[in-house]
Formats: sequence, C-alpha cells, structure tokens
Amino acid sequence: MARWGLLLSLLALLIGCTPSPDECCTVTLIADGATRSVFTGALTVRDVLAEAGVTLDADDRVSPVEPTLVEDSMAIRVVRVDVRLETERREVPFERRTVRDATVPEGQTRLLEPGMVGVEELTYRITVEDGMQVERHLVDTVLVTAPRTEVVLIGAQADVSAVPISGTLAYLASRNAWVIQRTSRNQRRLTYTGDLDGRVFALSPEGTALLFTRAVTATGAEGARPADEDGGEPDEGLPDINSLWLLDLATVDAQPIDLGVPNVLWADWAPDCRGELTGRGCRIAYTTAAPTESDAGWKAENDLWVGWPRATDGALLGLRRVVEPNAGGAYGWWGATFAWAPNGEALAYARADEVGVVKVVNGAATPLARFAPFRTYAAWVWAPSVSWSRDGALIVTTLHGESPSGDAPEDSPVFDVWALAADGTITAELSSEAGMWAAPSCAPRGDWIVFGRARSPYASQTSGYDLYLMDRDGSDQQLLFPAAEELGLTYPEVAWGPQGDRLVVVYQGNLVLLSLADGGAMALTNQGDAAAVRWRW
Repeated sequence: MARWGLLLSLLALLIGCTPSPDECCTVTLIADGATRSVFTGALTVRDVLAEAGVTLDADDRVSPVEPTLVEDSMAIRVVRVDVRLETERREVPFERRTVRDATVPEGQTRLLEPGMVGVEELTYRITVEDGMQVERHLVDTVLVTAPRTEVVLIGAQADVSAVPISGTLAYLASRNAWVIQRTSRNQRRLTYTGDLDGRVFALSPEGTALLFTRAVTATGAEGARPADEDGGEPDEGLPDINSLWLLDLATVDAQPIDLGVPNVLWADWAPDCRGELTGRGCRIAYTTAAPTESDAGWKAENDLWVGWPRATDGALLGLRRVVEPNAGGAYGWWGATFAWAPNGEALAYARADEVGVVKVVNGAATPLARFAPFRTYAAWVWAPSVSWSRDGALIVTTLHGESPSGDAPEDSPVFDVWALAADGTITAELSSEAGMWAAPSCAPRGDWIVFGRARSPYASQTSGYDLYLMDRDGSDQQLLFPAAEELGLTYPEVAWGPQGDRLVVVYQGNLVLLSLADGGAMALTNQGDAAAVRWRW
C-alpha cells in the first residue's frame, strides 16, 4: 500500500506542474499581412488557425502544414494564393502581296484588297501570393479576327490593239449583250436594259441570232406566261424569275423579241440551225422551273422543250415537250444543264449525280456515269458542264470522285475530268483532281480539249484556276493561261475560234484572245465587266 501511495503522490506532483491547456504554448502567426503572438492549447496547426479565425481557400498555402503538432515558439505562416485567368487582346499584323493584273494600265498600281489587322485573344493563368504576382503562364490563344492580306495590283494591261475577228463574238458585260465583228475595236452594244441574268446567253451557229434571258424586275422584262398543254392559263402565283428573249443580229437595228417563255434554266440553239429565223430552219431547246419562296428561288421541272422560233413575232412553232417533268435525281430541284450533239439528234445532260444522253425524237435517256452528289452545305448545287467532241463520239465532263482520306462520298473534295463514249461503251479519266469548275471544252476542229485546273484542288470551290490544254486522250497536258505570278481564273469561261487554234477567255472581267500556236495573249476589251463569251462563224 505504501508503494501505491508513493506513485499517486508522484503523479499528483506531475499533474500539478503541468500548465492548463490555455497556457500550453505561444506561437507566432503570420497571416494576411499581420504578425501576432497567439497563446494556444491547440494540438495542431489546423486547430491554431481555427482558434484564430483564419480560414483557408483551396489554393492557400500554410507552413508548416496543417496536421503538424504545435510546439512552443513555433512560427506559423499563411500564404494567401490566388490563381485566376486573365485575357488580353493584341493585334495581328497583316501581310502585303503584289499581283500583276491585266486590268490595270502598265505603270500603275491599284489597291485590290485593303489590309486589315487581325485580333487574337490570349489567356494567361496568373498566380498571386500575398498580393504579389509570382507566375504568369500562357494557356490559350484564340484568333478572334483573322488578318486580311493587303493585295496591290501592279499594272500589266496592254493597250487594246485592233485584232481581226472572224465570225461573230458576243459577250455579256454589265448585264447587257455586246458583239464584236471583223475587228476587236468594232464593239457594239446590243441591249440597254441592264437586266440580262446570264442564265441563258447563246449565239446561233452562224452567229446571226442571240438567245438570252432577262430577269423579271419592276422595270425589267415581264415575260408573259404561256398557256398550258390543255389550253388553260396556269395558276397565278409567285413572280417569274426570268423570261426568254431573241435578238436577230442579221437585221439592222433589230429589237429584242420576247419568246413568251418564263422561268428558263437553260436554253441553246441546235447545231443544224441555218438561215433566217422563219420558224422552220432553226430549233432551240430549253428547260424550265417553277418559282418558289426557297433560297434558290425556283424548283426545276426537269423537263425539256424543243421548238422553232420566228423572229417576226417571237412565236415558237412546232413546240413540243421532249421530256416530261420529273424529280431529276439527287437535288433535282436545282435542275440540269444540256449540250446539243453535233448531229442535232440528241443532247447530253448533266445533273448533280448523273451524266447521260437524251434523244430528241422520244426523250429516251441513257445514263453514262453516276456519282455521289457534292454536299455544298448551302443553297446551291454543284452540277458539271458537258461538251461534245467534234465527231459526236465523246462527251467530256467533270465527275465527282472518291475522297482520298475516307470522307463521306458527298463530302469528297475530288473532281476529275472524264471522257464518256456517247454510246456508253467506254469511259476514261483524262485529268485527276482538276477541280469542280474544270469545265472542259472540246475544240471545233482538231482534238484539243481546254479545261481549268484548280490551284488548290482540295478547295476548288474558291480556288483560282489555270487554263490547261490537252489531247482528247488526256495526254500532252500543258499550261495555257495565265502566268504563274498572276491571279488565277475564277471560272474557265472560254469560247473557241473557228479553226480551233484560238480561243477567247474571260479574265478579270476582260476578253483575252489566246493563240495555241505561239501561246500569245491579247486583250480584246479593257472595261473589266465581261462575264460570258460566245464565238460563232
């Protein structure tokens, strides 16, 4: 018992010498810009901070760390850490580019496209400790506005010389029809209304008559609606989109004649058209649409009509519908384009997903090539052009090809030039990856084919184009126009000369005569507003 009493006395002595919890320790607390002494009985640093009313954010830092046991005379430091994102914008300088241009006189310059400074947004992660920035790190860059390259045109326009022109050269400029005969300086305006929509602009085989469409406006062409096949008047509806007109170039001071056909998508003269327009010797073919409230403004009928126009009163004699209205395949609402066969017995047709031949006698159609339609993601549809070889054996066209990167067929950027036998026996690729606006065209004599090749074939919708020449089998391909340092063609709008050794191309709004023999190029116009050209003889 004595032993236990001694142990209890010693324990009581020890307990009596131990200070109370409130008097355990004195620590130095450094936080929020102040230094203070804290008397605490807390067990850990976390407890000390809680007693002192110091709260921590997720990014704040404590030294020593919060689970540390408290010791007398310990210094505890709280570092306030603020991490935030800050953005700032800065300018992106634009580039400057000079381009030789045939529409600007030699020795002069012209600002084609003013430069524009771009804007980019920079995002930084900022770290602040106790009010002082200790780190600034770039985490993201976003281009808000791309800089626009400044383009300055350097004059390369030669004076328009007097160039002999055989036959008749018609062209569309400022929505009016013009004609050149005998010499390039003999330019004559044919219309003055300024409302030609360019959908139809066709010169007869002998160059004696012009077929064109006028847009229907408040002051423009009215385009009377014809009676339907049963003799009744069609229902009144939306305004017509255009009307078909005829101008007899063989008659001095002749005035345009309304043919009474509205809403025409395509029209052209038959190749066997000869003599005066009496309603007997010259046929035309055309296809129509119905006006709609859609973005395009029409829905194609996918029909085909043939008739004989009479210049005296604009009557279409012997008019008959060769092809009945139909759906027209993929994107059929857009319609098809056609080209007369050299013998006048058939027409090649091209639509968004098919190229083929239709007979004039009975409207029987024979598909020659089918392909996936191109998805434009816009209110327009891509359809190829078609051109016949001079012997009528081949149809040269552009087909939508397969994607090299495995894209969906409708999204493929590939467009190739092909030759299709009119009888369906053979097909041959002539030039790969030429671009959607390649528009190959066969010469009236010889075996040459001219076509456009996109400078950026996988972005051919907006690319500039070079004009190339090749043989009918695709061999001997050679650059024809323009020079590499000059702007490319927007679209290869060309017209062959009578001998097949010259052609006219629309380049930057002017007509340029190209010689295949020596590669020469001569400007025929310099107004800068030409949009289409046709050459007949």
